[in-house]
Parts: sequence; structure tokens; C-alpha cells
Amino acid sequence: MKTKLSHTQLMVPVYINEKIVLDMLAIIEDGFSMVSQVNSSEQKESTSGQIGSVNATTSLLNKLLKIDLKGDISHTGNVGECENISKEKVHTNVSLLSKFRTTLESEKLLDTTSDISNTKIGSFIELEGELQKNPLIDYMDKIIDMFRMVDIFSDEPDLGNKKNASLQKKKESQIIKQIKEFSAELKHSGTIDFILSGSNGTIVLSAQEQYLANDNISEIIGGKFKILGKVIAICKDSSESIDLLRKTTLSVLTDEILADFFAVFKNDDMKQFNLPELVTKIKGPAMIVIPIAIYA
Repeated sequence: MKTKLSHTQLMVPVYINEKIVLDMLAIIEDGFSMVSQVNSSEQKESTSGQIGSVNATTSLLNKLLKIDLKGDISHTGNVGECENISKEKVHTNVSLLSKFRTTLESEKLLDTTSDISNTKIGSFIELEGELQKNPLIDYMDKIIDMFRMVDIFSDEPDLGNKKNASLQKKKESQIIKQIKEFSAELKHSGTIDFILSGSNGTIVLSAQEQYLANDNISEIIGGKFKILGKVIAICKDSSESIDLLRKTTLSVLTDEILADFFAVFKNDDMKQFNLPELVTKIKGPAMIVIPIAIYA
């Protein structure tokens, strides 16, 4: 009898770390094949019929019972042949992910409580919520977009002001270039942080860009997704924090130097714009999770 499917098995991932899924299943099943062969047999049957007549007389029956055996004999039966069928079943990365998640759930290895205080490093967790970009990357991206929109809607300067406008334009271009380089530095390792905030704390997802569906971050931002991942670091309370610059060369700088470095983004000119808060650290309770899959 076919097992009833659940909606969690029929998942649509926007991020899936295929290598981790394959490795975990290989450990669980002591090696496995992505292609399996199913053999089945099919019985083909046809009906055959036979009709005949019989006329039996014996001396004993005739003499003692005076009966003649006359009548028709009919017979129907099945004539069949067996046909063997071989089929190949091929797994996809999503079907393997569904199988891995189902195994975690059946073996009671999947934590869905989102209680950071009771979570252990190495645990597999599944959480649900709305993902946000790394606040630093989000801040820099919004500044770049702001300059771009100002440039689109700016009026053409008068002839007398063209020189000043040209100098201002050059200065803005230099600032945008520096911001883009800084944003690229935050992602130079090939990973990008996503933030999942909740009542019990904050989750920092250290995702690899190569596993994003269509390499498109925008598919993740703004939607509500489930995250399956493995915990690698925990900050139990506000005395600890997760450094969002931990993957960059800026992580070696002191808090005082960093404050001076980011002061340029907190001047009066920037305050007139509705920019998000510039955050470099996530205070506990919080934890870092390596995402295995992000899916709807």
C-alpha cells in the first residue's frame, strides 16, 4: 500500500546544499545508489473454452439402474503467460532532500522547537520564518540604490554649475565604488549571511551562494520559508554576540576603530534617508546555522 504523502515531503527548495544531503544519506544507508532498478512481473491471461458432448453407457448401469449418461460437458479456464518488467527509478536532489528530512524526523533527530537555550551544537534544526539579508550588506545595497535613484531624477545643471556638478558626480562615483568593494568583501568567501529573527532569539544562516536557486538572492528575501540546518555556534545570552564581519579582514579591528570607520555612514546627510540600522554584531541569544535547505 502506498504511503500517504505530507506537504513537507513535497517541498520546493530555493536553496539546497546537495553535497551535505548526499553525504548524510551515504552515512545513514552505508552508501546508496541514486538509480535503483525495480523488477515486477505481470500476468497476461486469456480465457479459453471447450464444449463437448458425452454419451456413456455401461452394462452395469443399464442393467441395474436403467440409465443412459448423455449430456454436454463445458470447460473454461485461463491460459496465461508471465511478463517480467524492469524499471529504473532515478532520484533528484530534491527527492533525496525529502528522504533525508523524513529520516531525521522518523529517527527523532530533528529539533523544531527554536529554543536556543536548550539547543546543542551539532543539532539538526528546522525553523520557519521570514529571512532578511545580512544587515551590513542590506545597508550598503540601499546606499548604492539611493545614489542610483538620485542620479536618475536629478535635474541637468546650469552651464555655470556644470564644473561643480562634474566634481560632485566624480566624488559620488568614487563613494559608490568603495561601497561596492566593501560589499564584495563581505561576500568574498562565497558565503552570505541571512538573518532569521524570532521571539526566542536570532538565527544567522551562513549560506553558500553557489547553492542558491538561479543564483538569485531576491527569491529568498521577503518570503516565509522553512530552514533545515545544522547548528555550529550558540550565544546563550546578550553577553555574547555573532560578528557579521567575522569572514572579512575587518574582523581584526577593534570596536573603536570600526566605529570611526562607519562614522561616515552616520552623518547628517545620511540621516535624511530612511536607511536601515547599521549593525555589525548580532547579540545573543543567537546561533549560527549551516543551512542544508531553504524551502517552501
